[in-house]
Amino acid sequence: MHTVYAAADPIEAEILRSYLAEHGIVVQIFGAGIWGGRGDLPVDAWPRLVLDDASQLDDARELLRRYEHRRHAQASWPCSCGERSPIHFEICWACGSERPPA
Repeated sequence: MHTVYAAADPIEAEILRSYLAEHGIVVQIFGAGIWGGRGDLPVDAWPRLVLDDASQLDDARELLRRYEHRRHAQASWPCSCGERSPIHFEICWACGSERPPA
């Protein structure tokens, strides 16, 4: 068994389990049951995607890399100047314009 991803929460773990399954890669989710105890328990409480078949490791990592790229690429907003700023910026990093309302 190989841990291929530590998800942000149980929902993301389920989304990624389905995403990988669509590509013929079966993973199990470990640790989702103790998610509610994070902070109170002295354990790593992040849900983990665990791969049974080691021959699919490279394919799983590539699919997860694509997921991460899309996730981070969309975490920005477009400015009227043509640049994109990270979603947590209130003003454009390039021209200083305020972020438009959502």
